[in-house]
Amino acid sequence: MLAELALHALTPATPLARRFGLLREGVALWSRGLRQRKAWEPHQARCRAIIAEVAASVPRRRKVVVLGSGPARDIPLDVLCASFDEVVLVDIVHLPLLRLKLWRQAKVSLLSRDLTGAMAWLAGEAGGRQDPLADLVNDDSVDLVISANLLSQLAWPVADWLEANPARAAALPDNLPARCIAWHLDDLARFKGHVCLISDVEMVGRDRNGAIHERLDLMYGVALPKEDESWLWPVAPFGEAERDREYVHRVCAWRQYEGRSSAL
Repeated sequence: MLAELALHALTPATPLARRFGLLREGVALWSRGLRQRKAWEPHQARCRAIIAEVAASVPRRRKVVVLGSGPARDIPLDVLCASFDEVVLVDIVHLPLLRLKLWRQAKVSLLSRDLTGAMAWLAGEAGGRQDPLADLVNDDSVDLVISANLLSQLAWPVADWLEANPARAAALPDNLPARCIAWHLDDLARFKGHVCLISDVEMVGRDRNGAIHERLDLMYGVALPKEDESWLWPVAPFGEAERDREYVHRVCAWRQYEGRSSAL
C-alpha cells in the first residue's frame, strides 16, 4: 500500500488521466502484476515472443511505436532497442519505475497520450474526438506499430465515467465505449508500416468447480478478423478479486493486423 501511494504521488499525469482514474489504475496494474507475477508470466512471455518474432520479420527497422506500453512487462524492450533506431512508448501514464529502467536507453522516448482521443470531449473540454495519433500516422519512418494489451483498456474508463455522469452522458453519442475500440482499430489501419495487435477480448468468471458465472465481451460487440493465435490469461486468480472466483481473459494476437472495425 505504501509503495502504491508513493508511486501515485511521484508519477507525472495530466488532470484528465487523474480525473478518469487512469493514474490510479496504472499504479494498481503495476501492483497486481507483482502479486500475480507467476500467474501472469506465461501470458507476458508469449506477448514478448510474438513481438520479437514480428520485429525480426520487418524488412526496415527505423522506428517502432508501442501503443499501450504500461509497465512494459509484456514488451521485449531489449530486442526492440537492439533492432530499431528509435523506440517510442505511448501511454497516458508512464510510471517512474519504467523511466528509471530506461534512463540509459537513448533510443527510447515516452509519449503521454489519451489513446481514446475522447476524454477531453467527455469532460466538456473539446467539441469532439481528437486524433491521438495523427503525428505518428504521418511519420513515414514508423516501420512497426504494436498495440499491446491496450484495446480492451480503452473502453472501461469511458464506460465508468458515463455511468458516473449520466447528465453529461445524455448529451453524447450512444455506444461510446464500443466506439473507442472501433476508433483504435481504424487508427491502426491508417499506419503505412507493419501493425501487430495483441488484446484480451473476453473475460470469464468461474468458481472452483469450473462453473462459469460471468462472461463479458471486452470488445463491446465490435467485430474483429480471425486471430492468428489465442490463449488464456488468468488476470485474477482465486483470492485476487474474490476468494472462490477466478477471472480469466482470452487473449488474441494478430501478427499483421490489416482489418478495420465494423461500422458503429
